[in-house]
Amino acid sequence: MPAIASRSPVVSVRHVGKSFRIFDKPVQRLLLPITNRLRSAIGVMPRQVHTFQALEDVSFDIHSGETVGIIGRNGSGKSTLLQILVGTLQPSAGKVAVNGRVSALLELGAGFNPEFSGRENVYLAGAIIGLNANAMAELMPKIEAFADIGEFIDQPVKTYSSGMYVRLAFSVAIHVSPEILVVDEALAVGDTAFQTKCLTRIRRMQAEGVSIILVTHSTNTLLEYCDRGIYLKRGRVVLDGACRDVVKRYADDLVDEEGGQVLYENAVAETAAVSKKEEPQTSQEGPASEITDVQILDAQGNVRTVFAYGDELVIRLEITVNREISLPCYGVQIKSVDDIALWAGTTQNMNLEPAATPPGHYTFQWRLTLNLAGNRYVIALGAGDIDSGEYKRHSRVPYAGHIDVLPLPHAGHGWLAPHPRFEAPAPVRV
Repeated sequence: MPAIASRSPVVSVRHVGKSFRIFDKPVQRLLLPITNRLRSAIGVMPRQVHTFQALEDVSFDIHSGETVGIIGRNGSGKSTLLQILVGTLQPSAGKVAVNGRVSALLELGAGFNPEFSGRENVYLAGAIIGLNANAMAELMPKIEAFADIGEFIDQPVKTYSSGMYVRLAFSVAIHVSPEILVVDEALAVGDTAFQTKCLTRIRRMQAEGVSIILVTHSTNTLLEYCDRGIYLKRGRVVLDGACRDVVKRYADDLVDEEGGQVLYENAVAETAAVSKKEEPQTSQEGPASEITDVQILDAQGNVRTVFAYGDELVIRLEITVNREISLPCYGVQIKSVDDIALWAGTTQNMNLEPAATPPGHYTFQWRLTLNLAGNRYVIALGAGDIDSGEYKRHSRVPYAGHIDVLPLPHAGHGWLAPHPRFEAPAPVRV
């Protein structure tokens, strides 16, 4: 990920709030100014209208060259916040300062006139951000080539599919030389190839120092493309910080809200606590064993991160043993990018018995068959010994690398690959 070019803020949000009036019937909205004047004229206070607080006391800065991801469930205020940032909505409270040319790709239906052709909408979009017809004429060939919608560029936008709309809208957004690019979740409707094309272009814009704000449901996108994350929940900022911390907090909240049990874990603190409590030692001694290097390989020993269902994964780890370990124990875990444990095992609970290891440097391997669905997976590793029948961890690598498993066609979605079959009894003739 590119380094942040400058620490000068290009977007400053201070104590922003946004509320919307809620009416039981549309006619109430039309009559409200009249009824308020009548009530005021006769000395009666206007009847209070129910309001929905979409955003409340939101504050943050975005700096030049920084990519910030905003994540949260539906209804958390993400899209409302973006509309305030680009000026299509005004905040009910607080202040927003934006310094630089903004190009935005918001939700489908925003920004284009459905009756105009794609080409006419391109010129209209340029005029809105201050580019004249000559400037847009020079950009038009590049915009057409990237959008790749062929002759539909001269057809009314109302005839476009959602994918075609996004292709053209994104192409316009990236070609008008923005200093700040704002992208809502509209990219989610594009096909996989086009999403990859867009994300590749976002990488290039990052290298060029463009400030980028991404709203996404994909924790993977947050981890891979953003310098930091902002987690919105019910209109408030829950956490603004490192992407991995934001993803973990978001995932924990999802599990908790859906009735699951959240297993909180701080690997560094836990390892330190185990060492201090169960194996007192001086800092000069160090842990009894420690993982010093990890490689992700295929069955033939080649470095690899993309696998197919059923492939063999080899995890090669280098371990330094500082003191003799009579009952060593090693652990491996497969997690989602949200840090949710999907599977874990140790040599102890799998009834494997590694030999005693005197001090020295060792190479070990885990071999796993990837009976997993198409997704991205994170590998975590641990090393320790057995003390009084329990696994005592000496060192842990919470992120030892990640792998991508290619999806199987027509196999469903999720983490598992159970090869489902549907059987129906033959009709009984009467």
